[in-house]
Amino acid sequence: MELEIDIKCPGCSKEFKQKLRGMKPGAKTKCPHCKETITFKGDDLNKAQKALDNLERAIRGLNKTIEIKL
Repeated sequence: MELEIDIKCPGCSKEFKQKLRGMKPGAKTKCPHCKETITFKGDDLNKAQKALDNLERAIRGLNKTIEIKL
């Protein structure tokens, strides 16, 4: 399974999905909406990891809520 996250284009501010493996420092992608070239920096993977950590916490919280209600 390839992990993807939503990123916001700095040009048009629209969000689109980006595969994590393509977010290496210096890698580039184009916004599918406005075609602006986006160059990933070294801190982009840290942002992605934080997003995954937040997702994991949310899932754990949801599991606890479901367990309590059952």
